[in-house]
Amino acid sequence: MDELARAPAPWTETEFEQLDLGDARLNKRARILMERFAADPTASVPKACQGWGETMAAYRFFDNDSVDWQAIMAPHWQQTQQRMAALPVVLCLQDT
Repeated sequence: MDELARAPAPWTETEFEQLDLGDARLNKRARILMERFAADPTASVPKACQGWGETMAAYRFFDNDSVDWQAIMAPHWQQTQQRMAALPVVLCLQDT
């Protein structure tokens, strides 16, 4: 039990700290989905999710009109800019 209390917070809690989709439940679901898809980026939604309930919750999240992909990505972009600002040189490479 002590190990759980000392475990570091998931990276999504810091990376998406400023996430505001207008509802705490949507914010939480977005962070969960980010963790799942980051763990296996090429996975389908059912494969990435942990069970049928989480899969259905993911599809409801994607179907929610108040969920905007730019609102989800904005905190990530902000965190990325902050990390880059702390470095003397940043290479932004693209492979396509």
